[in-house]
Amino acid sequence: MPPIQNAKAALRREMRQRRRALFEAAPEAGAFSATLAFKLGLIGDDDVVAAYWPLAEEFDARPLINALQQQGCRVVLPATPLQGASLIFRRFTPETGLKPGPLGTHEPSLAADALVPNILFLPLLAFDGEGRRLGYGGGYYDRTLQQLRALGPIRAYGLGFQGQEVARVPTDALDQSLDGVVTERGFRLFKAP
Repeated sequence: MPPIQNAKAALRREMRQRRRALFEAAPEAGAFSATLAFKLGLIGDDDVVAAYWPLAEEFDARPLINALQQQGCRVVLPATPLQGASLIFRRFTPETGLKPGPLGTHEPSLAADALVPNILFLPLLAFDGEGRRLGYGGGYYDRTLQQLRALGPIRAYGLGFQGQEVARVPTDALDQSLDGVVTERGFRLFKAP
């Protein structure tokens, strides 16, 4: 395994444990993020906003999803494709319902409309002060962000606990940076690359 992949794997192991402790200490942190996202004007009326249905100890995006829907925003959730492909985003409403996806995820059914988001709220294991993000290693969000950014303006915000910040996330040429991160303590905007 190349050194960068070893470094990422080691950081993933460490951050899974750290995130579990952070989640147990503040499981309600997602509600604050929802309020903050609207207060800061991160989302406009015409935006198509991608979020995610959280796995076990992920930062809970459901309060944000609920707030977006109450404001009349178009919300999409990722549908995980075959390994090596980009994510597909399908419309999610309270009536849509979710089905089990690969890797323990939950996603809208194939009958839900596919839409292209211009704002994404992403899960993460770690982030650093330059907007580098450590995910789970599948590369789905990196491929997707690269593809979406080639089509036009897109904003990508991480959702996570402040304690998930590290000095530096190891990256390679395929990794895509975040535009900002929302935590239980506030919002950070990162410089454009």
